[in-house]
Amino acid sequence: MIINIPTPADYYTSGKELLNFAWDTTAKLLVEFDQAGFYGFDEAEISDPYWAAAKRTLTTALTIVQQAVELIIKGRIVEISPYILISDPPSQWPSPYKEGGIDFEAFRTVDAQDLIRVHDTFAQAPFGTHFVQKFHSLRRVRNVVMHSAGKNVSVQVAEVIDNALYMHKSLFPEESWFQVRREFLRRDPGSHLGSGEYATNTTCWEAEIVVRLLEPSQVTAYLGIDKKQRKYLCPACLDDANTDAEHFERKLAVLAPKAPGSTNLYCPVCNHTHTVVREDCAEVNCEGNVISGDNRCLTCSSWQ
Repeated sequence: MIINIPTPADYYTSGKELLNFAWDTTAKLLVEFDQAGFYGFDEAEISDPYWAAAKRTLTTALTIVQQAVELIIKGRIVEISPYILISDPPSQWPSPYKEGGIDFEAFRTVDAQDLIRVHDTFAQAPFGTHFVQKFHSLRRVRNVVMHSAGKNVSVQVAEVIDNALYMHKSLFPEESWFQVRREFLRRDPGSHLGSGEYATNTTCWEAEIVVRLLEPSQVTAYLGIDKKQRKYLCPACLDDANTDAEHFERKLAVLAPKAPGSTNLYCPVCNHTHTVVREDCAEVNCEGNVISGDNRCLTCSSWQ
């Protein structure tokens, strides 16, 4: 008898935790660099040495993204049957006569290079060509980094962000990564010291940087918004953010559809569409005309 058989949720949870770890490492670099001007540094002057110093961090983050994807694919396979993951022939299996049963972890499971083939053999819907290409490209980078000094591997910060967002969207198409990320920050060990109060602030800051960093097509694909469209404060994120320590100005929500009279506002962080009122803001110096349901201007954040 086999005991402690893993569930899809076990692999999905572990995979998302690794994705968050890779994201957290990379996002901290981006947030730190975003403050260069505040601390008196010229971004253009320090950009090259800053990202050169971050090379090892970025390559490591990319390998962790790959490990996360491997776990999530295993979860997909377990949805079909966990026993498909067992790779050794029966002659090499642990003894079935062991008292108390055989722990599933005692079996050798399918190698990473075979995960796609195993999944696509048994799944009703195989992975798409682009996903498979991305997966194997990540594997090649990971192998170089893990099995050599990796001196010739050059990874750009946008590459890590793109791969993390692409893989999450491909594997969990109904989810918003930034909604998932905010929940991770709320459960972070530092939340016991008060950092959880800034989960929305941090997530929106990261999302704002990502929108600036990525190409318009990537922003549309991963965040579901138009990079070039006028953006507004999200009423839910504004209410949830800690505004005592800072003036919350992270505008990420867009009118959906984009139209003069549209009354629906979508936010990629909370992943919700909010109903708004189209009226001119009462503030003299504000040209906004998108007002929240609790009567707050979503351009300047003033109460009406």
